[in-house]
This record gives sequence, structure tokens and C-alpha cells, in this order.
Amino acid sequence: MKQLNIVILLSVLVFGQNSFGQNYSYKKKFGTQKNAMYFYWGYNRAAFTRSDIHFVGENYDFTIIKAAAKDRPATEFKTYVTPSTLTVPQFNVRVGWYYKHRWDWSIGYDHMKYVMRDWQQVYINGYIDPNSNSELNGEFTNEDGKLFIDPDFIHYENTNGLNYISVQLNNTAPMYKTNDRKFAVQRRVGGGIGPVITQTDFVWDSEQYHSGMKLGGWGISAHMGVRFDFFNRFFIENTFSGGFIHLPRNATIVRGSTRDNDYANHKFVYGQWQITAGVLWYLRNKNGCGTCPDWH
Repeated sequence: MKQLNIVILLSVLVFGQNSFGQNYSYKKKFGTQKNAMYFYWGYNRAAFTRSDIHFVGENYDFTIIKAAAKDRPATEFKTYVTPSTLTVPQFNVRVGWYYKHRWDWSIGYDHMKYVMRDWQQVYINGYIDPNSNSELNGEFTNEDGKLFIDPDFIHYENTNGLNYISVQLNNTAPMYKTNDRKFAVQRRVGGGIGPVITQTDFVWDSEQYHSGMKLGGWGISAHMGVRFDFFNRFFIENTFSGGFIHLPRNATIVRGSTRDNDYANHKFVYGQWQITAGVLWYLRNKNGCGTCPDWH
């Protein structure tokens, strides 16, 4: 009877251990586990809603109603792959840390380019000095009808750029993964908020002006995308995002030490599509446990 009890006990231990091994794998690196980190770099295309742009200066104070704008991507492939020109196109860069399973904080920025369209026909409300070199001078209201925007008289863009620096909270969940987890498809959603740094190129009254980098305003955004993980070390991510940007005093002309007498005030909604490539790495747990069970 004693021998039978020993056999039963050994059977329970053996089959129990096998069952544990089947249900739980020992810890393997995976791109959504706590203390995983990532870095990515990539490029984007952006679109902007029409917006009212209020221009203020020493001899003008007027608003272009529902101005249209576009982005400005680099057109030559070599610009995207040459080290000296990597930051010339519209790019995205970010670093993140999974503070818990599937949830991460990240910081980075989206370098977009905002270009007001030339020769568009719009309403103008406000005042332009009658001594201006342009035919557009005097007082204007909607009753004057739509007017053409001559780029030799006025042109406005943030191409170096419209830099949205954001802190993001993100959630990642596997949609598919192989048994060895060497390949996975991940769903990504999240939101962000942060300042917008601008540098403005401005043509006014046939003169060109270039402001320096400065804090132009702030933005808030949400995004969703799909990430393809390879060997738990590399990934490619396809992301769509949208947000709201407010630039209350975006410098247009710098006159000596006075920076804010000439500025543009506008707000708009943007949409963005980005393709990025990145790397994953893993921080050591505080207890140094390299063989702890992975319960996920």
C-alpha cells in the first residue's frame, strides 16, 4: 500500500510538471512585456483642414477666411536614405517604454510641413496699409467678394517646420503571433499631447522673412495602427493619426529684438499617415529573474 502511494505521488508530480510546462512557457522576450523599450524612425504624409489665419503686423491686421493648405514631401528617393538629408523630409521619431504589460509611455515628435496654397480664392476681412505695394490694400469684408492670394504679395508656410512634440500613452495588443513568437502582428492605439515648435517662412509685400525656431502653440492627437514584429527585435509600423493644433502667436516677421509684433494666429485639424521602422530592446528586471514564468 505504501508503494502504491509513492507511485501515485510520483505520477502526480510528473504529470503535473508536464501540464505546467504545456500551459506556461518560461519567460521569452516579447514586444509588449513590461520593461520592453522601442525606438522608431519613419516618414509621413499630412493633410490639413481649411482654417482662418489671422495675420497681425505693424501695418496690417487681417484674416484670410478658410485658407487651404497642403504638405510638402520630399520628391527624390535619395533624400530619404542619404544620412545628411534624413531630416529634410516629413519624418517621425519616437522612443517608448512599456511600464506594464501592453501599455507604454513614449516621447517623440512628428515633423510635418504646413504650406498655405498660392493663388487660392478666399474672403479677406480686415485692414492692409494703403501704401502697400500690392493691389490688396485698404479695408476688406466678405462684401468685397473672394480675392486671389498672390504669392509675390503674401505666402505663409511652416516647412522647417511644424514640429509636434508629444508625450503619448499607447496600448498594444497581439492580433496574431506564431507559436515561437518570432513574428507577431500587433494592434496599436493611443493618444498624445504636447507643444508645437515652428519656424515660419513668410512673404509679405514682396519681401521674404524667415523666423527662427520658437514655441508656436500646442497640439493634441489620437492614433491607431498595425505593427509587424520580427524576431522580437525589429518592427515595421503603419499608423494613421489625427489631431488639433493651435498656434496663437506664430511669429512671421522678426524685427530686431521684437519677436511678437508680427504673427499669425490660427488653429486647424490635421490627418497624418506614417510608415516607421524600429528596434525593440529589454530592460533587466530588478530581481534579475531570467527564468520567471511568463503568465501572458
